[in-house]
Amino acid sequence: LPIGFIFEIFSILPQFFEPFSQGWNWRAFLLFYLVLNGYVNVYKTKVFGPNGKGSDLPAVIKPGYHYCHFCQLNAPPRSHHCPVCDKCIFRRDHHCSFIAECIGHFNQRFYIPAVFNFLVASAIILTWNWSYMWLSFDGISVLMLWQLIVPHLALIFRVITFSQFLCVLLYVSSLVVFLFLFYLASAQIFCLYRGQTRVEYLMDIHAYNVGFFGNIRQSLGQRWPLILFIPFILSPLQSDGLSFATKNMESINDSAKTI
Repeated sequence: LPIGFIFEIFSILPQFFEPFSQGWNWRAFLLFYLVLNGYVNVYKTKVFGPNGKGSDLPAVIKPGYHYCHFCQLNAPPRSHHCPVCDKCIFRRDHHCSFIAECIGHFNQRFYIPAVFNFLVASAIILTWNWSYMWLSFDGISVLMLWQLIVPHLALIFRVITFSQFLCVLLYVSSLVVFLFLFYLASAQIFCLYRGQTRVEYLMDIHAYNVGFFGNIRQSLGQRWPLILFIPFILSPLQSDGLSFATKNMESINDSAKTI
């Protein structure tokens, strides 16, 4: 990704804007900010971890806890054992192989902004690469679509040049990255909407759905709109990772307010 970012800034963008001109500067700065923001959030996702600083599981049984036969300890609600990390993860969502870390209660607030920033950055790069490919082909018509779908055959039959083949390869690569990040973002939004982690979705658990914005605050904290753009803002979570608000609790609170 860092190499791709540098390549886009200094090889693709200069095809449309003179380097260090006004048009080049603000586009390069925007992409730099998004990528830097994403990497800072990835770093914090790894450093904070899913269980935070106090990750020791209690040795006594508490209400709502379940016994983990792997850890041989009592685990809080919404926690699940990760076979890769070999420990119970607070509000476990999934294990991210790219970060080599589980995504759980205390680091999901960094993981989601990282995906969001990388998604926006990949969308920008995708538009640049499309424009660059369009420029390379001097326009694209319907009859030329097969050259984009099977560029290797078009290259073999010498319908396109090797440089045009590389342009198509560059665009397809950026499209694959964008679609993958779009899938990651969609999966997170879907689970936030339902008030579930991915594990809870697979297990069909709906007890912790407290409304879309309530679910967002539980996962991203009180200042969730700001942390999407600024990774250094504190956004305290509503839960300590050991107990969580449930749908029934929200109904009781709403009834009490009406009384």
